[in-house]
Amino acid sequence: MSILHNIKWAAFSQLARIGSQIASVTLLARLLSPSDYGLLAIAAIFTNFAMLFRDFGTGSALIQRQTLTEGLKASVFWLNMALGGLICLTLMAASPAVAHFYDAPTLVPVLCLMALSFPVACSSIVHQSLLERASQFKRIAAVESVAVVLALLAAVGAALAGWGVYALVAQTLVAATVQGAMLWAMSDWRPAPRPRWDGLREISGYSGNVSAFQFVNYFARNADSFIIGKVLGSAVLGLYSVAYRLMLFPVQNISHVVARAVFPLLTQAHQQGGRAQMAEVYLRSLGVITFGTAPVMAALWFFREPTVAVVFGAKWAGAEVLLAWLAPTGFIQSVLSTSGSAFLATGQAGLMLRYGVIGSVLQVASFAAGIHFGVVGLTQAYLIATVLNLLLTMAAVLRLLETGPAPLLRAIGYQVLAALAAGVLVWGGDRWIFGHAAAVGRTGLWRLAAQYALFAACYLGLMAVLAPQKMASVKAMFRGKLSRAS
Repeated sequence: MSILHNIKWAAFSQLARIGSQIASVTLLARLLSPSDYGLLAIAAIFTNFAMLFRDFGTGSALIQRQTLTEGLKASVFWLNMALGGLICLTLMAASPAVAHFYDAPTLVPVLCLMALSFPVACSSIVHQSLLERASQFKRIAAVESVAVVLALLAAVGAALAGWGVYALVAQTLVAATVQGAMLWAMSDWRPAPRPRWDGLREISGYSGNVSAFQFVNYFARNADSFIIGKVLGSAVLGLYSVAYRLMLFPVQNISHVVARAVFPLLTQAHQQGGRAQMAEVYLRSLGVITFGTAPVMAALWFFREPTVAVVFGAKWAGAEVLLAWLAPTGFIQSVLSTSGSAFLATGQAGLMLRYGVIGSVLQVASFAAGIHFGVVGLTQAYLIATVLNLLLTMAAVLRLLETGPAPLLRAIGYQVLAALAAGVLVWGGDRWIFGHAAAVGRTGLWRLAAQYALFAACYLGLMAVLAPQKMASVKAMFRGKLSRAS
């Protein structure tokens, strides 16, 4: 399988998930009350945290291992089932205390029902990992797309029937059940009927480091909200949250799709062709990621003022100042997002954890230092910490892949140059024609749409001139053929 083949189907699955989320908000928000969503949001605090412990990194370990024995697969399956059961029982046991703390008795049945999704989801982790290991992303995309659509239909039906918050719970349970059942049906592998644990020693170090990295990363990513809310209050936190989510949404989705699709290919390249072949796959994946994130972040930077004014309204004024620092941070994070795949594919989960801890310390320290200069100072310090993390982590990745900075710059340089040039052309042209004053109302919306459309056209045109082979590779993704990228 090719890089772009995997990315195409992983992207299809992600788009189905995003489309379902948008449809869910659009439809269910009309049928349910804010209190229903509030209850689910509280429950999600605990279920999202529990997700960190769902498989202890065993799924990645199965993809990375050069040879898999039946004993190892069975051991991982029964470990995941044990973890799923333990998480389920823990959430159920904690639900009365949670309900008492929030003074919301309905949280007891909501959390208990949400907890049932964990053993169901854990039962198919091995099956999904084996499909990803074989680069069967077309099958996985079909499974995940069907699951989110059926879950949405179930939630809408339950909401129409007057189930309230339980319609949202049903959406989670149906998605987990349908996805698990389809993964079992599509995979030929079946676990041994009795629990086995003999294969866990083979992957304990690897999976333990992966799990520890996820744990550290979780707290680092939530430290900014905690510090801003504590020091500056909820109003400033709301402003920061809007700017942060606007930056994070495209970056996270593009990076997640590519990293997921490329990980098994990096593993295969490492096992079959050594570091040279692996470096080629890695750099091409970076090229694909930055082909999307460079223009998105550049567009957000150049058009941050009209974007905030038109999309969110005047009451969110100030978020555009934060975007000026968060947009370049987001681009750098998209480049960093590939480092985990390189560490994991070479079996260096311990090294990934080490650099994850360094990056988290830098990040939290930047929040603690920057908050003394207000929320803008925090975002500025965040950018500085991200640049330092990039330099440290990418140096380690390049050493690991036995390549240098020049190939890295070739992989991402044209995208950055084209994005910046497109931004200057469109932003400068807009100022020359309309002046600095931003349009409002319907005129503002059309003007913003024209800015983004012209930016996209300029970016693609510049890429076609500067890097025609890269453009050919992107076109090939839609034709199902891969042209060798430079």
